Amino acid sequence: MKEDSKELALKYKTKKIIDLACPVQICAARFSPCGNVLAAACFDGSVRRWDSSTDKFTELTPINGHNGWVQAIAFHPTNKVLYSADSWGKLIASSYLDKESKPIWKNDKAHDGWIRKISPSPDGKLLATCGTDKLIKVWSTADGSLVKEFKDFSWDPLSVAFTPDSKSILVGDLLGKIAQIDASTGKKLRELDASAMYKLDRLQDVGGVRCFAFDSKGEILACGGISPNRGGFVQGPSLVIIFDWKSGKEISRIKSGSENDGYVYDLLFITDSILAGVSSGQPGNGKVFFNLVGETQPFINLATMPNCHSFALHPLGKKIAIVSTNANSSGNGKVLDKNKDYATNHSPVNILEIPS
Repeated sequence: MKEDSKELALKYKTKKIIDLACPVQICAARFSPCGNVLAAACFDGSVRRWDSSTDKFTELTPINGHNGWVQAIAFHPTNKVLYSADSWGKLIASSYLDKESKPIWKNDKAHDGWIRKISPSPDGKLLATCGTDKLIKVWSTADGSLVKEFKDFSWDPLSVAFTPDSKSILVGDLLGKIAQIDASTGKKLRELDASAMYKLDRLQDVGGVRCFAFDSKGEILACGGISPNRGGFVQGPSLVIIFDWKSGKEISRIKSGSENDGYVYDLLFITDSILAGVSSGQPGNGKVFFNLVGETQPFINLATMPNCHSFALHPLGKKIAIVSTNANSSGNGKVLDKNKDYATNHSPVNILEIPS
């Protein structure tokens, strides 16, 4: 029986528990598999932590050691380890439950520059990374040693993810191509078409595949990005393309109605039939959406938090962490605070609860 959108909107209507203040901008936030820690990748080179075992979300000592912006974080699926990567190419594995966390292992030059995304394999043995050096690298989670390096990507890889069986790696690039490559050999197995997420305009390449999500059965793949209308001041409606994983055929698209909604930066399946995510657009736009797979429009579409960059779900499925950007700061120097100083950006972390 098909679920009714109005009933789903009531069932998944969220209420805010708390806003976690963070004085700097955050790229991404994730809950640990044990549910006791919420971690955030920050622009100041730190990984901030909160105790998420209660609704108080007491802040813990940050994990330090990065040189540049921490761009991506991910937890090991079973071990108490957090992986973090920065814009200078450093990759660190840390014990996230230690009061004063120290690296288990680190690689100061894992990539030549910016590491965009990281993805642990579901079996916990490997970690995949992609960077602006146009390389895909696979590391041992045990000691950080390099296992494989794949070099045949002519366009910038923007996203990387292991498949549910841990045997393949997905790479999404700027042109809207999704390559499935064998994790052990690097051989390209097939390519999925997400070219609707790319546009060449005003001598500028814009768009690209920004994130991936699989359902729990590994039968459906969702990828997020934008349907770009123009370059320069990039605008376009947010876009999610959903594929049948076995056949590689497109099932459906979720396309927002406004060209200001911008890029989909994070996606996850709440259930096997419900997909949720966040988008960030200009100027100061962004949405949190819940969508029934197969439907073209979301049954929940929150536009109350500007420039959302991350959506994290607590393992118990009741709490959500949304990373947004402070309102009333356009980044052009016009917005001043009460002391007539330039209002710098920071990232509130909005903790929401699904009451049902």
